[in-house]
Amino acid sequence: MRLKRTVIVITLIGMLQGCFDDDKAKGLFVDYSERLANVVETSPIPPSESRAIKLPRKRDLVVPIEDTRMGLLDAYELRQCGLFQLIADRNSILGKVQDAFRQLNYELALLRTLNQCLEDVTSEPLSSELKRIQVVKRNQIHLVYWNTFASSDAWRSQLTPPSISMISPDTPFAHSEALLAIESYSSLLANPSSRNVLELQEPIEKQRYLGALFYSMDESTRWLNAATEQLERDDARVLCGKNRNTTRFTYLQNVFSTFFIDGVQPYLSKINGLYLDAQPSLVRLHQRFGEMPPFTDYSAAYFSGEHYDEFQDAVKNHVAYWQTLFKRCGVKIGR
Repeated sequence: MRLKRTVIVITLIGMLQGCFDDDKAKGLFVDYSERLANVVETSPIPPSESRAIKLPRKRDLVVPIEDTRMGLLDAYELRQCGLFQLIADRNSILGKVQDAFRQLNYELALLRTLNQCLEDVTSEPLSSELKRIQVVKRNQIHLVYWNTFASSDAWRSQLTPPSISMISPDTPFAHSEALLAIESYSSLLANPSSRNVLELQEPIEKQRYLGALFYSMDESTRWLNAATEQLERDDARVLCGKNRNTTRFTYLQNVFSTFFIDGVQPYLSKINGLYLDAQPSLVRLHQRFGEMPPFTDYSAAYFSGEHYDEFQDAVKNHVAYWQTLFKRCGVKIGR
């Protein structure tokens, strides 16, 4: 009976371990580095500590916005142009507990309605009051826009990795709706329209694109840099030229072809393509939010592209090593 229980426990541990270790992308890099080490009879170099930057806490990002009081809002003319009803809905019980996206949607609708009302009102006192409100709201809208980005559950889900696994190399990564929503949000203030901002909320929250991408990019950089360091460390063990035993070099060529060209490189291309798809939106968001403390480091790393540049450098350095090795051993790559 005791033996049976032991077997069950071991089986369960193995199943749980499989759940936690089921990271196919990481497996590509692990297999690659282990194969390289086996050829030259050394040990793989583990990747350095992660340089990933965590998304700052919500409470550290939100900017308080002063409430605006409005007078003369019971005027009949405001009922005609829709402003009275808009504000009444906002001041209702449901309106007072609305989330960040609904608050932003309201503020944009308020600015549009104010513009319309100013064209319709004839009362000078009422017109002056509306112009005062308009100035205040125009000055505040960029903070409402920021607070929605910084505090909404939708955006925080989007910017947080959904798991500790990298994006899978063999699973289609559906992201079109999320990308369109991110793009629309990034250009919202530069091109305000009558579009309902709430339409952007669900795809931003449900299709977790950016957090997964940033995590996978950082991990790829770590693992690839470790592989390059490993190759450079073991370079003297690879002999080429006349009267040399080139067995190791031949084996390394096979590892390069099978595990890098057919495995790691397509994954790197996938991550690169996913980042480039989002890059225009990320740049616009960085231009809007890059100076908002304490978001500056996160924005510089991922939105401005510092960690993407590190990712590209890691790829270039790794390929450069192979080019140098093949040149040293008299092997031509490509045409």
